[in-house]
Amino acid sequence: MISIAISSLRRAAVTPARNIIVQNLPRQRHLSMACENSVLKLNDILEEYRAKNYSQEFPKRFQKDVVKAATVNSRQLNVPAVSAEGIEHVLQNIGMGHRMSKSEIEGIISEVGTCPIDDSGESQCVISSNQMLDLISKNWEDHHHGLNQPRS
Repeated sequence: MISIAISSLRRAAVTPARNIIVQNLPRQRHLSMACENSVLKLNDILEEYRAKNYSQEFPKRFQKDVVKAATVNSRQLNVPAVSAEGIEHVLQNIGMGHRMSKSEIEGIISEVGTCPIDDSGESQCVISSNQMLDLISKNWEDHHHGLNQPRS
């Protein structure tokens, strides 16, 4: 009986602490204007291609196909991840590689993702598949639009 009461007290003490931690986590990441513009440009390119070639599919299906095509196995993290080269490869495959520069793509990846350093001292920035899906979804545009705008 006493152990049950102690267990309940521990849960009651830990639960508020968890809520405080979760509430203090950043819900959205503020991106630079250059990165935000690059993400919007990438979305415009992909939406243009989707409208012409995937018009019978749900947008989410197209987005998942894009993420799958851009995903590479990052040797640094040994997890599925999307690199700038993966996005560049997708854009080349759909005939839109000329519409976005490598530096714009690398800017998105470096600002949104992580840049682990490999054994040779070089870093290759990557983002998770979920981050990529978030970036190219309509939810990203709705969620982040205006974050960098001055408040009235």
